[in-house]
Amino acid sequence: MYAIVLVMALVVSEIYITSVVRENHIEELRKTLSTQIDIISDRIAFGKENIDELCVELKKKTGARVTVILPDGRVIGDSDTPSGKMENHLQRTEIAQSRFHGSGNLIRHSETVNVDFLYLAKRIMLRAEVVGFIRLAVPLTDIDRAVSSLRINVSIILVVALLIMWLFVLYQTDQLRRLIARLSDLSSSLAGGEIDKCLLMDKGGEFGEIASNLVDMSERLRGLLASSEEERNRLNVILKSIPDPLLIIDTKGNIALSNAAADSFFSDGPLNGRHYLEAVRSDAFSCLVEHVRSTGEPGSAKIRLETPIERHFNAFVSPFLYNESSLAGFVIIFHDITKIEKLEEMRKDFVANISHEIRTPITAIKGFSDTLLDGAINDRENATRFLEAIRQNSERINNLVSDLLTLSQIELGVTEVAKTKVDLGDILDQVAAMLKEKAAGKELYLEKVVGENLREIEADRDRLIQIFTNLVDNAIKFTETGGVRFGSGLENGKSYLFVEDTGIGVPPKHVPRLGERFYRVDSARSRKMGGTGLGLAIVKHLIKAHGWDMKIESEPGSGTVVKIYL
Repeated sequence: MYAIVLVMALVVSEIYITSVVRENHIEELRKTLSTQIDIISDRIAFGKENIDELCVELKKKTGARVTVILPDGRVIGDSDTPSGKMENHLQRTEIAQSRFHGSGNLIRHSETVNVDFLYLAKRIMLRAEVVGFIRLAVPLTDIDRAVSSLRINVSIILVVALLIMWLFVLYQTDQLRRLIARLSDLSSSLAGGEIDKCLLMDKGGEFGEIASNLVDMSERLRGLLASSEEERNRLNVILKSIPDPLLIIDTKGNIALSNAAADSFFSDGPLNGRHYLEAVRSDAFSCLVEHVRSTGEPGSAKIRLETPIERHFNAFVSPFLYNESSLAGFVIIFHDITKIEKLEEMRKDFVANISHEIRTPITAIKGFSDTLLDGAINDRENATRFLEAIRQNSERINNLVSDLLTLSQIELGVTEVAKTKVDLGDILDQVAAMLKEKAAGKELYLEKVVGENLREIEADRDRLIQIFTNLVDNAIKFTETGGVRFGSGLENGKSYLFVEDTGIGVPPKHVPRLGERFYRVDSARSRKMGGTGLGLAIVKHLIKAHGWDMKIESEPGSGTVVKIYL
């Protein structure tokens, strides 16, 4: 568009310049012709007829066609055409103008020679009387030739100037295109998230300002994003450091955010995007969320989940608002109270069990004592039997209290484990010597196994004897045929101690609970054998105090293996 406007302006300028130059030349020619008429007017006698020869002579001197006309319009002399053959010129424009104004001029095209002529006529006065008209005519060929040459020169100059300007415009356009392309690349990078790009334009003018503003904006964006990233990382660290499961749900119940604890507690993967009921399948929890939604106040409740394993939680639900009026969602924290609940359940079981364990021997002692006081003491045979029963029940109570004290001391850390290097073979010999008679009484064998890889171990000697004694004693109690093997072994390159029997075994559902206080697979049989129900619990705590791990493998009818991994 600019180029078109510029070309049009140049064309108009060229036309105007050539037109002005032509008019100036013509005006100078008019003045020259007027002067020549004034000079030759004195040589012309208007009273004569046929002065063609004089006109021819005058043409040679002036270079213009000379025509002499009488006041009535008759031509009496002409340098180019015989005057007698020429028509009346009174109505010619230049003659008419000179009649009224003293002079007249006109440019007229000659069809004969196809050239423009300038005609200039002047009125000749003699004694205040018009005696005639003299007209000079010259072709404008030289002027047109000069104007054409000028036009060509001007056109060449204009074309050269246009080309130079065009090249300059192309250069400027290319520079602008490059600057705009660089700005476009920078803005595209910023829009695409590449806010670390920078652009320097020392000579870019306004574009340099734009680039500087974009760079400043990218730096501010980088700062804002870094601050946002830092806040997000801080939030993630806070969420990860919260050991309790945490959920943030929107008003539709979809999980917007969850921490790692929640993902591991309620699912095998991320919970984001799922409905909270898919993760926490609890009517009590759903009612709690709806209650908080309707009241707008924080709430809490105890919930129990059975899958994938049984767990107990205190769920705390708090609403969070936008603009202090619009509900945006809920923040939920689950405090795992499974251990507390299980401890409470164990405490109740412990109280019930110990009450039951103590009540039975105390009842027996009271009954036998009353019987003796009622006169049975005089019956020597029965009195001795009753006193023996009282003694046995007293020993049972003493063993129970002794085991409880031992277990409490271990749990409280009062009983310390002093590890030293001990000979495993010597330990096994002592245990075998203590329980040899008991095993022989049931016709059971005792087999010691000491692996070549483990002849000495780091352990508390007395506590290790206590561990083996309790385990082997239990194995003898629940084995009717066969025997008991105990010692050390190697499994997958890892050393372990073991006690293995060929007894009645334990059903799989009872295996996880072995080691709990007073837990018995067969309560009646255990009590009949004189067990307190605390031996395996003591063993479990002593193994833990050593920093070892215990594993029990058992099948009904196939015996039981207790492995202690060092």
